[in-house]
Amino acid sequence: MYRVLLAEDEELVRRAIIATVNWEAHGFVLAGSAKDGGEALSLIFTMKPDLVVTDIKMPVLDGISLIRMAREEMDEEDQPVFVVLTAHSDFDYARQAVKLDVADFLLKPLDEDELASTLEKIRAKLDRKARSGILETLSGADPALLSLANADSHAGGESAELYVSQAIEEINRCFSSDLTLEDAASRLGISEGYLARVFRKKTGKTFFDYLTFVRMRQAMELLLDPAARIQEVAAAVGYTDQRNFSQRFRQVVGCTPTEFRQGKGGSKR
Repeated sequence: MYRVLLAEDEELVRRAIIATVNWEAHGFVLAGSAKDGGEALSLIFTMKPDLVVTDIKMPVLDGISLIRMAREEMDEEDQPVFVVLTAHSDFDYARQAVKLDVADFLLKPLDEDELASTLEKIRAKLDRKARSGILETLSGADPALLSLANADSHAGGESAELYVSQAIEEINRCFSSDLTLEDAASRLGISEGYLARVFRKKTGKTFFDYLTFVRMRQAMELLLDPAARIQEVAAAVGYTDQRNFSQRFRQVVGCTPTEFRQGKGGSKR
């Protein structure tokens, strides 16, 4: 199982998360918790967790400084995945976290379904990273052994996950175009219905929802540039209609593109 470190300064919130989240059901184990950013940074260096779930506002080190220092001080292969816990009043911090490539933002109080979806997505990412490391190690070994490893990863129960991984790669590569589920399924050589089913099962999101999430994540990064016009940002992430883009942005992020740029975050609830 993958190891999780929880960093949360509010004792009641920290205890509630420890007591109520079924980490094991999603392939994780809670290996430690920290009450401030300084303690969290120390545990990151010593424990080397796979995932860090951190609040933004904490004593000693805030969440942004924690993530930045871990990125700067650790080798890339040892760096954990970060998920940020945030609230309405923390929105300016969340904008900074976009630059640090966090995996997801979760609003407090935590929504169980959103957390479950995030954990499943991160587990799939960590699984791919682990497999890549194994294949890289094998690449210097017997070619027949490498071929066998590749064949095994494409077989049986792995095939669905492989298709989902390839669909996600397609989304990340083509999100700025008019990409559809039908397009992705055709390129993968499978039926549209099958891809829709396995994609939702593996990620907890529909293909369209995941595509929208990727587009909005990229849009947030582009909006950090004050010279970028909103219409240009919309076009860059696959929207020809600025109004449609703004509506989707508000649904996902919780505020309009203009409000995001001004640091005025809204709640999605």
